[in-house]
Amino acid sequence: MAREALILALFLIALSPPAVHATSGYEHLLLYEISPYSYSGEKVDYVCIFNPTGAPVNLSHYFVTDFEGYLKLQGIIRPLEKIYVAENATAFFSFFGFYPDFTYDEIRWNGTFALSNEGDEVALIRDGNIVDLVVYGNSAYSGPGWVGAPVEVGEGYVLRRISYEDTDTSHDWSNYHRIGQSDFPVFEAEARVEVFALPDSRGEIFRFLKGAKSSLDIEMYTFTSTEAMHAIIDSLNNGTRVRILLEGSPVGGIKEEERYIVQKLYEQGAQIYFMVNGNGRHNRYSFVHSKFIIRDSTDVMILTENLDGSSIAPCGNRGFGVIVHSTALAEYLERVFEDDTKEVQDIWEYNGEFQGVAEPEGDGVEFRHSYFSPLNLSARVRVLLAPDYSVSLLREFVESSSSIEVEALYLRDYPLSLIYPRTSRILVQFPENGYDMKEFKGEKENLRLLHAKLLIGNRSVLVGSMNFGNNSLMKNREVSVIIESSDAVRFFREVFDYDWNASYHPLAILRIRESRGDLIVDMRDSLAEDPVYAVYVDGHIVYRGREPVHRIHLSPGTHIIKVEVFDKYGNADSEERIITVPASPRISVDPLLFLYLSVFAVFLYKVWKNHRRIVY
Repeated sequence: MAREALILALFLIALSPPAVHATSGYEHLLLYEISPYSYSGEKVDYVCIFNPTGAPVNLSHYFVTDFEGYLKLQGIIRPLEKIYVAENATAFFSFFGFYPDFTYDEIRWNGTFALSNEGDEVALIRDGNIVDLVVYGNSAYSGPGWVGAPVEVGEGYVLRRISYEDTDTSHDWSNYHRIGQSDFPVFEAEARVEVFALPDSRGEIFRFLKGAKSSLDIEMYTFTSTEAMHAIIDSLNNGTRVRILLEGSPVGGIKEEERYIVQKLYEQGAQIYFMVNGNGRHNRYSFVHSKFIIRDSTDVMILTENLDGSSIAPCGNRGFGVIVHSTALAEYLERVFEDDTKEVQDIWEYNGEFQGVAEPEGDGVEFRHSYFSPLNLSARVRVLLAPDYSVSLLREFVESSSSIEVEALYLRDYPLSLIYPRTSRILVQFPENGYDMKEFKGEKENLRLLHAKLLIGNRSVLVGSMNFGNNSLMKNREVSVIIESSDAVRFFREVFDYDWNASYHPLAILRIRESRGDLIVDMRDSLAEDPVYAVYVDGHIVYRGREPVHRIHLSPGTHIIKVEVFDKYGNADSEERIITVPASPRISVDPLLFLYLSVFAVFLYKVWKNHRRIVY
């Protein structure tokens, strides 16, 4: 005991003078993730330590401390490896699906190590020196190893190191990841890629599903398309293994159509999971909002649309799809899928609970002309996986482009402040007040709504499930892809230009009726935003203004009546009619008429004369 007390005294003396915090290269281990504020009733506090060096490190030289208790690490940590030290192994397992390397009690050296919810410090000590430190919450720490304000933290959220560079400030840490979320590295590779627009090339989705030979892994927010259901059943009947992960608490709840489809697919042998929240469960992501399909561990389809009847119908949403032929990418997203569906506290494996749901009417068929065909190309592909590294990769994409075009459901929050200064055109379904954005109106093109999530840069595009707002960027599970290809830029810009012009193009509707010898030109049924109307007669303008009804008087003859309808963006549509106005009626006498009348008069006279001769 006396020997241990002496060692402790020497250790504390070593801590008392200002310590040198190593910052050159990767010479030591780093604190990587801290969970200081567990959900109420859960014991999921932990510390994650990372080895950024190129060699194994002997952990016996390291302590973890909150300056009230000390944990002495043990064993070896390999290069680029993480170790977890947790308060409670069972609670940790329920969120992560694996056990921590150590618990506090197993490696407690002295004092009581316990992270305060309100605020505290976590230090990594090597041979008596602070080599890394994080300060959070309301901590008033002002000692060595930290500069500036603490990192803010909330219940259920963790502090995660942003990069291996260490500035001893809160800028080194993110605080938006939840307990149990994954931490995958960025994936990038050269691959064959097919890009297509929806709903124009909606058939690509069903061909992809039916083309499976061995496996389909599907991760979607919602699933209400009976057409997609039948394509998957075809694959199941051919012996394909099918696994599906869906959001368990979508906005508005799980629809009856989805309940029916889930039950039918379950009966055919599909494995189906939901990520749920509530009733003692804490979902790792606000929503499973990703939309990807892995086929046969070789091909991946990434969509902006869910497998919904209204979304991917013939007259569904404007969206996009990307097929990447890459075994490496398929394996990467398989690991993501397996992490999302692993047996932890927020996963519910479906076992036939939706029996007795009535069969939906089906997706329906509507007519719409297809304008854009799929394009095949070769490109460098990078995956944007949210929330793992979505913020840093989005920032990198934006900073690499001097001009960006946005075609999306919306643009707001942090993505708005990041992207907007570099934008040239923004086309959205829901414009943000006070910003130069055009509202998508797809009625004329028989498009339901703009549901795309697309950024077009100078040399690359970003497209996928991630909307451009804080929730999608930092809280949802999202999968988008960056395609570095001039061919891809041209393809998406063609669709963008079409939507920019055609969707906003007013629809001129002309009705003409007669009234007391004049013609009434009626344009009230036309469609335009803040419209201005113009009327032309034989190429000459006779009216321009905001009144949709105009009276004109035409001389006899044939005339061309043309109307134009302008919207507030200067776009216009026109319609014209050919009108023939008859001449005024005049009395004219045929000279032969007198001859006919004379003959007829003589005939009547003879009849009368003969009649008199008979009577008398």
